[in-house]
Amino acid sequence: MKSNQELVQSQRLALKLSPQMIQSINLLTLPVFELRERILDEAEKNPALEIVSDSGLEASDDMYTNSAETKSGDASNSFLQFLENQPAKEETLQEHLLAQLLETNLPPEDRLLAESIIQNLDEHGFHFVAPESLYEELFGVKSLDDAQKAQLESVLNIIRNFDPPGTAFENAYQSLLFQAEKKDAPPLVMELLKNHFEELSNMRVSTFQKRFPSYSAQEISDAFEFIKTLEPFPAREFGGADVQFIVPDVYVYKIDSDSPEIDDHFAVICEEKGLPVLKLSPLFLDLAKNNGGAASEESDFVNGQLKDAEWFLNGLSRRNQTLVKVTREIVRRQKAFFLGFASAPSALRMSEIAAALDIHEATVSRITSGKYLQCSAGIFALRYFFTNAAVSKTESTNVNASVFSKEQVKDRIKQLIEEAEQNGKKLSDEKISKKLEEFGMSVARRTVSKYRAELNIQSSYDR
Repeated sequence: MKSNQELVQSQRLALKLSPQMIQSINLLTLPVFELRERILDEAEKNPALEIVSDSGLEASDDMYTNSAETKSGDASNSFLQFLENQPAKEETLQEHLLAQLLETNLPPEDRLLAESIIQNLDEHGFHFVAPESLYEELFGVKSLDDAQKAQLESVLNIIRNFDPPGTAFENAYQSLLFQAEKKDAPPLVMELLKNHFEELSNMRVSTFQKRFPSYSAQEISDAFEFIKTLEPFPAREFGGADVQFIVPDVYVYKIDSDSPEIDDHFAVICEEKGLPVLKLSPLFLDLAKNNGGAASEESDFVNGQLKDAEWFLNGLSRRNQTLVKVTREIVRRQKAFFLGFASAPSALRMSEIAAALDIHEATVSRITSGKYLQCSAGIFALRYFFTNAAVSKTESTNVNASVFSKEQVKDRIKQLIEEAEQNGKKLSDEKISKKLEEFGMSVARRTVSKYRAELNIQSSYDR
């Protein structure tokens, strides 16, 4: 009978993915500005790949050529000044965590799992898709056994201990508990976080002293100060959707056409103009053909390089096809927003897109990670169109229930607070919750508090 250690080792062997599969998965996550470098690196590394054209390089050459042909150097100088004045790109949470991951010594499958988890984090540092789902899709299992759950938890714990601590959780509650434990928080702090979390929006010593008579006012005040050192949204300090210089990965155009490429009067086009175009090297194809299948060190090298090149080209094709397919489905489901009839996207989950396209939810998470869409309304992170639903007050009775997206609710909260302050009033979270009901939005006070915090708006007591 196998020992537990032998079982884990055999399961790890069964989970190993081929380098080609790992490459295909990684290509899905790359935004266009990183994809260009990846294509150039692969072309330099693999002689069986040949660059047919590089429109990004040609555009740059044309720009300098045209500038040189002008009567003065003004155009060239203006362009150089433009480049110099571009703001430095902020480091994203994903970049920061992946840099730390490079310094860890992990088995290949654990490293791939960690990369997948990191790419799955939202703007706050929390999971978009459940990590169990990522694991299932990544390694082709239907449900995790105890050993696999332990492996997943081990990888999650590594990421959670990276800087900033507390990412890779489901929500702020779990993250704050982890951070507090990591800092060896006093018992009162842990008690407040575990059992009075929703009440901490108003940290009044007098209120809590009645509940904790065994603690002095100073001890309660110290506990509040400790909690204030924790970060409810670990990714807040990092760049992301607020990056000032963004290269769109996909474009959405409104157009009238009967073309099969047009879906619901919208064309979805993947950004390829700035990417090098690759093909299999004619020289390597001839060498493979002339070898006649004879086994030799040279033929093994040629065939191996051609096989790797084909895998890479297929991976690029899959990435682009998946990106267009997912974007089309997003546009179809968010048509009111793209037509300009709605100021914010409607409620939409990644699982809905995955089910409609018959792909895994984790694939949707990867292909939308770090990528941007440009349309007539502006440039948006693809993940902007996935929002948590806030149900209407009639949903419990299933009578013509309306469903509002998280962004729609947040917009309404911001509007209510601004309107009240213009009239010299302050709305508490409880009052905001009641006013939202007038718009058919059934949102609990604690949810109002959470959304208000995400809007960086202080409580009515502090405003």
